[in-house]
Amino acid sequence: MSGIVLSSSVRQNLLSLQSTADLLATTQSRLSTGKKVNSALDNPTNFFTAAALDNRASDINNLLDGIGNGVQVLQAANTGITSLQKLVDSAKSIANQALQATTGYTKSAATSAASGATAANLLGTTAQITSSVTGSSVLNNVTQTFFATAGAAGTALNNNRTTTAGTTTGSTVQVGGVDITGAELINTLTGAPGVGDTLKVNGTDITFTTATTGQQDATHVRLDDTINSLLTKVGALSGGSASIGSGQITVSGASGASVTLAGTGAGLSAFGLTANTYNGTSPAAITANTKLAGVANSTSDSLTSAFTTADTIVANNTTIRFYDSGAGGSAGTAANSVYLDLATANVGSLTSAINTATGGTSAIDAVTGAITLTTGTTADISLSGTGVAKIGLGATYSQTRTSAPAVAAPIDGSTKLKSNVGTNSLSTAFATTDTITVNTKTIAFYDSGAGGSAGTAANTTYLDLATATVADVLSQIDAYSGGTGSAVAGGKTTLNAGTTAALTIGGTGLAKLGLSAGTTPASTPANPGLSGQTLTIGSTGGGIATNITFGTGSGQVSTLNDLNNALAANNLQASINSSGAITLTTTNDAASYNIGLIGGTSTNAGGIFAGVSASIAIADPNSQATRAGLVAQYNQVIDQIKTTAQDSSFNGVNLLNGDSLSLTFNETGSSKLKITGVSFDPAGLGLSALTTGKDFIDNAATNKVLTSLTNASSTLRSQASAFGSNLSIVQIRQDFSKNLINVLQTGSSNLTLADTNEEAANSQALSTRQSIAVSALALANQSQQSVLQLLR
Repeated sequence: MSGIVLSSSVRQNLLSLQSTADLLATTQSRLSTGKKVNSALDNPTNFFTAAALDNRASDINNLLDGIGNGVQVLQAANTGITSLQKLVDSAKSIANQALQATTGYTKSAATSAASGATAANLLGTTAQITSSVTGSSVLNNVTQTFFATAGAAGTALNNNRTTTAGTTTGSTVQVGGVDITGAELINTLTGAPGVGDTLKVNGTDITFTTATTGQQDATHVRLDDTINSLLTKVGALSGGSASIGSGQITVSGASGASVTLAGTGAGLSAFGLTANTYNGTSPAAITANTKLAGVANSTSDSLTSAFTTADTIVANNTTIRFYDSGAGGSAGTAANSVYLDLATANVGSLTSAINTATGGTSAIDAVTGAITLTTGTTADISLSGTGVAKIGLGATYSQTRTSAPAVAAPIDGSTKLKSNVGTNSLSTAFATTDTITVNTKTIAFYDSGAGGSAGTAANTTYLDLATATVADVLSQIDAYSGGTGSAVAGGKTTLNAGTTAALTIGGTGLAKLGLSAGTTPASTPANPGLSGQTLTIGSTGGGIATNITFGTGSGQVSTLNDLNNALAANNLQASINSSGAITLTTTNDAASYNIGLIGGTSTNAGGIFAGVSASIAIADPNSQATRAGLVAQYNQVIDQIKTTAQDSSFNGVNLLNGDSLSLTFNETGSSKLKITGVSFDPAGLGLSALTTGKDFIDNAATNKVLTSLTNASSTLRSQASAFGSNLSIVQIRQDFSKNLINVLQTGSSNLTLADTNEEAANSQALSTRQSIAVSALALANQSQQSVLQLLR
């Protein structure tokens, strides 16, 4: 074959034909596959980019199944919640039927005695008409011997001594025979301190340190520093000041405070100072020796507000006046006046003058300086005048005695009947011959202390004078008369008639009790009513215990409406009949409960609730049978709630039975949503099966169930909202994933798909080109054949 030689035209035509055949094959391939890039050889960039887009679209498409399942799981849970809500509503309907059913009990009740009250006025009462006799005041035979006086202290007072600081001035210090100044350096002093020496001020050391390089702060000073620098530190520690003048250093504390100086080495002596504590002065509490007048200085102990000759103090009916002999003054001669000389007078002489005028006594507190005046036994104290405030007793001062003149005390129930000096027996004692008659009966007396004994007379009670008291006599009078409460007050004996008979009294013993013989009509019993009385009722059916006060005041009860308002919180209600009897009953809400313990003053003897006790609540068989049927219906609904929650699953996932749902939204797993399930069985909703004879037995028990159902309904609605929000998110991501797959696939197609119209046109053109190339090759070949023919 190597020996065959092709002409250039043939060769060119063959190459053109081969190229056309290759292009035609490529075009045919694109037309058959529909792609212009079928392998990496066609276009590596587009091929691999398209492959990546197709792979991602495939991965996301694989996730769509899981997302679709998640949508169905959520829809199943939502369907379950809808059904559970209907079941809860059905249970509510059953509970409401129980509320509308007849009361399941003959309710507990308590009825008061008839009181004549009405619904508009529970307090309507009839006052008792009391028939009584009151004797004159009688004193016992014990004489009081005490007499208490009263006193009150004025405000605390200080004298006017000037407040000064603790101060010391050292000896003169010189350098070269010249007084030092603050500008001198410490190490230039004769006998200057050395390194480590100290000057201690109020317990804190100032230490001297090496010149130039030593420590320098509030408690350290270099030896080459100035005296002024040292004095600044000393003044700071003393709380006052430190200064220098004429070669002498002066150290002072704060006002009224002391200064303590000490040191080591030459820390003090180099500055002319000595170790000591220098005390300041301050005002002190006044004493009896405190002067009434004077000028303030460090030693004066006159009052802060000094007396002048213009001041006066009027003590009861005496005027205390002042003069000053040191200024040439002299005592006056005004009537009912006492004169004190301010040149010598002190607080003690002033209080002595007040005591003389009032008959009282006085004292001065050594700590506070407060003056206390005390009355005498014959008069109160009254002070006025400009000088009263200057001794801390206010602008005016008065003090009243707290006890009365000594007299015998009035008798009381414990007063003995028999005379015995030194005891509290009657001034006129009972004797064994005395008697007291009450209606048709007699009270007689004997004395076991004198060997006597009780007699045996008919209709007669004998009291032993050795022990008997006034109270014993009054108690026996009440026993005979049928009265109550006979007593002694303020020495006066009062006898109360009974309500069934008049009180007729007589006998020699009456006068000794301050009574007189006579007859008193019988008393009329009172209608006790409720005004001012209280009524307490213990907690009933879990209610709030009742505490009522009857009356017309704020917060008190006077009408039936008021009473019912007060009882409502304790699950009680009240009614009143025509005779005024008040009946308390439990409400339908607490029909199964018994009324709590009834108490208060209205239950005392004579009160309209005296002896009242509540009846026991008794179950009504027919009503309870109806309510038992409702309990059974309710329990069936509860069972359905349980099974409905268990059945609300899809593909094995139940968000209402505690399962969780995890969804992945992208191919990398970085976009996820975890939906936590709930337990919506009856227990999870706060519901439970009811018990016959315990639940639905009355409105209170039923309302508890209704409250649980309302809470369960709210829980369902809240969770439905949460699942709905999650479902919306999942559906949005599902739509997003579908659209994203389409975008990815479209992008991939744009990179690889061929334009069939273009490729068809190319195919037609290439076919024509191929045909022409074949013809040209044939012509070129014929041309060569012709040349060969010429050679033959």
